[in-house]
Amino acid sequence: MEKETPIEKDAEEILNKFSEALDKIPDNDETYYITDNLNLDRTDKANPKESSKILRNAKTDKENKVVVKKADWV
Repeated sequence: MEKETPIEKDAEEILNKFSEALDKIPDNDETYYITDNLNLDRTDKANPKESSKILRNAKTDKENKVVVKKADWV
């Protein structure tokens, strides 16, 4: 049988303490609830973007074209 590492020992101790703490929680209506509000999502809407704000940080050449690094092929 393999010797238990300190991490495994600590993890087992944490799990045991957590299990003991869960046993102390009373089983009544206040400890859980049921809701029908599952899988809610927000409406899909586009936010306007101003390209000038994005492009002002890009490197450009003399003709004001964006300069990017050519892909490296491995």
